Amino acid sequence: MGPAFLINTKTFGGQHRPRVASDALGNAVVVWVSDLQEPGDGVYGQRYASSGAPLGTEFHVNTYVVDDQIDPAVSADTSGNFVVVWMSDGQDGWSWGVFGQRYANSGAPLGPEFRVNTQTAGIQDLPSIASDSSGNFVVVWQSQGGYQYSVFGQRYAGSGVPLGPEFRVSTYASAGGYLPDVASDASGNFVVVWLRPPEDIFGQRFANSGAPLGPEFLVNTVVLNATNFIPLPRVASGSSGNFVVVWERQDGSGLDVFGQRFASSGAPVGSEFRVNTYIPYAQGDSAVASDTSGNFVVVWVSYPQDGSSSGVFGQRYSQIVPVELMHFRVE
Repeated sequence: MGPAFLINTKTFGGQHRPRVASDALGNAVVVWVSDLQEPGDGVYGQRYASSGAPLGTEFHVNTYVVDDQIDPAVSADTSGNFVVVWMSDGQDGWSWGVFGQRYANSGAPLGPEFRVNTQTAGIQDLPSIASDSSGNFVVVWQSQGGYQYSVFGQRYAGSGVPLGPEFRVSTYASAGGYLPDVASDASGNFVVVWLRPPEDIFGQRFANSGAPLGPEFLVNTVVLNATNFIPLPRVASGSSGNFVVVWERQDGSGLDVFGQRFASSGAPVGSEFRVNTYIPYAQGDSAVASDTSGNFVVVWVSYPQDGSSSGVFGQRYSQIVPVELMHFRVE
């Protein structure tokens, strides 16, 4: 739908770590980290209409500008209200902490920025966020206590009021957990996935009340053999609660992207599958998004498939099989 386009207005310094969310009408917001626009790194954003036209100008998300604010994530409800979360250095009085800012669909901030994590000792970082159709949202992050990470979360009403206390997601404490990702269905039921050392991906389903739905479950069927890379699990959910998880693992000549579909009950649908069909060298850094019906698209970085260095490729799927026989190049 038209050519590739530049999102950031300011071009000096580095602009990196982009994340995107859209509403039911296709309006979208993109957030990213910008270097050199404040004393440290900061989080910026740009809103777009469904036509692709910019809505307003590039805006600064974080109001606290001491040290660095990085690694943003964003989610939107069906009406276009959205929430941005990020990690901020030193703002919680200890080390890295997770902070957020709510916005109306007009782009106006709703209240001041807020701290997500209750526990401040240690490092709280790499947040992920998901919203339901009513604007309720949940934030998950990795929390370091001593020498080990665990995954924690916090639920919120659409008004920004916390729903219950901060909670532990990864219950098998002795194994730890990190690199979490979260997805929500339309009713607010949500699923969290994360990497459990040394080389497995686990998940946990939750009801919209915050109650766990069953125990933690293993996502990958084949051992990841993660000796020279760190698998990055990503999850997307349809409106009825069916979901898909994608990740990377070594297979044959190099690194490849794999996925597993699940029913809303948490039962696996089919077997683990390879996403990329081009398999030389390395394919990784995958991301996944789903529509309300559970059709989904996976994108990833492939080297050197575009004939030069790294390029971005994708594959569309219906709920059951790939929509296209061959994957596509994004740009």
